[in-house]
Amino acid sequence: MTLKPIEMEFSERLVRQNKLDESRLDLSEKAPLVTIVPPKVIWAQLQFEHDPSREVSRVEIPGWNYDCFKDLKSAELKYPHIHTKLKGTPANVYEFLQSEAAQGIIDFSPLGVAVVSKEALDIEVTPELHQHTMPYWLHYALSPELWGPQGKWTRFHSRLHTLLQGKGLLHGTDSPGFYPLPKQAKKLESFGFFGSDLENSYLLVLPWSFPLTALEKLEATIQQEF
Repeated sequence: MTLKPIEMEFSERLVRQNKLDESRLDLSEKAPLVTIVPPKVIWAQLQFEHDPSREVSRVEIPGWNYDCFKDLKSAELKYPHIHTKLKGTPANVYEFLQSEAAQGIIDFSPLGVAVVSKEALDIEVTPELHQHTMPYWLHYALSPELWGPQGKWTRFHSRLHTLLQGKGLLHGTDSPGFYPLPKQAKKLESFGFFGSDLENSYLLVLPWSFPLTALEKLEATIQQEF
């Protein structure tokens, strides 16, 4: 089998997933966690689709050992002693990293579920898609590219926190990708930002794929409308 068909499909999937409609952004609690994935995740998926028997590549994640699962139930069955569990939003991952917890179960569904630990894990690799894709996603989700001093979420949060605080729009404690705003912020929907309309607040939860262009549009809207 030549790689040319895979390379062609790889390019097509990259183009397809990058066509993000920024005119209507779902920033609600129920929005999909992942709509755009790093190229390495797409490549690993394609390689598995073309050759399911191929060997699983282990990706080194500095400071962490990890085990990958298709779903949360499978992870819980193997690691019942791990009580720290979180939905894999940027905000929750940030809180987990800041907590200095030694281990945890992170649900990145539909991509899969990861058990991460500072200690060694009894890993059993199975010939399934998540074993090929999740290591690359996990490497990205925990990386300095996102969380270092100049990382995406570090910079995005600094900008949004400063703006929202300056405008008096924070209606609770915020964190990277998590912004509780007053009810009046519902007017953001008129500009394409659809959050969660809660009883006493309007919540914006930014997905992993939230781009710089959308950040700039959100900043400009807040500056102009509030």
